[in-house]
Amino acid sequence: MSLYGEAIAAMRRIVLVDDRVTQLAEQNRDLTVVVQEIRDRVSRLEGMIAGMTISPVSNRSRRLPPRGKTD
Repeated sequence: MSLYGEAIAAMRRIVLVDDRVTQLAEQNRDLTVVVQEIRDRVSRLEGMIAGMTISPVSNRSRRLPPRGKTD
């Protein structure tokens, strides 16, 4: 292979590596968004669990009392 051929092959490899780095950066941004969404969900669940432990649900029924007959 000539010197020019080697230079062209090296430049192609650099372009491929650059494309891979760009793709990895995009994937990293996507993963960052997913991780933040999971953190938000976990935080909400923690709040719900904390709320349930602070004020336990009573044994009373949560239904409204029956309505009287209206004539």
